[in-house]
Amino acid sequence: MIDKHPAYGIKRIKAELEASCQVVVGRDTLGKLLKLWGLGLRRKMRANKQSMIQKILLAIAGRANLLIRTVIIRPLQAITSDITELKYGGGKAYLCVHKDVFGQMVYGWSLGLTMEARLVMASFEAAKKAIKPFRQNMEKIVFHQDRGSQYTGYAYVAEVLKDDVLSYSDPGTPTHNPGQESFFGRFKDEWKEEIAEIQTFEKLEMFVAEKIHYYNYERRHTSIDYISPWDYTQTFLKKTA
Repeated sequence: MIDKHPAYGIKRIKAELEASCQVVVGRDTLGKLLKLWGLGLRRKMRANKQSMIQKILLAIAGRANLLIRTVIIRPLQAITSDITELKYGGGKAYLCVHKDVFGQMVYGWSLGLTMEARLVMASFEAAKKAIKPFRQNMEKIVFHQDRGSQYTGYAYVAEVLKDDVLSYSDPGTPTHNPGQESFFGRFKDEWKEEIAEIQTFEKLEMFVAEKIHYYNYERRHTSIDYISPWDYTQTFLKKTA
């Protein structure tokens, strides 16, 4: 059967066995039997095709990382983004944020059930809207992220490059984006028990909105003189206006 239908996966082999041989077997059991008998499926998984942007990033190697070569001295000079998984009582969701490197302010965030590009786009659009009031006479912002497909897709790249510049971590180097790692680690550690008790996505979204508001406007940060990101950013911008 496998020789006759080399493109069949386990589901199709199972259906063929039931129709042609009147043999009923579960998917998991069938998979184990095929492996036991050395009857490996001939189907080959297609390798993810690199986009032109990913090919360019591969060609220029570490030169795509502008953040590591930039001295960050003020708010709204560089913004980093990343995605993390949140495990809650109702399952799991994915949180994407766009956060200021220097001022610590989270300007954009989005929550979704999948890690698709639209999750990143929603976070970026929220950040873009929040930053707009400060854009007058402002230099281009460095938007830094990893090289995941969500960040190297044409839609995201085109939107960022309308007004700002892109920076990417080197492959396999999470330490090139330590601010995001720290933010996510702290967020999930501080609110672990509360998140675990939430049963619906809608309530999780409300919870995240509440806690990011707290983070931005109330939580005192050691790296910015023990005041909130909002207060620090406003004070800094007034001094430099």
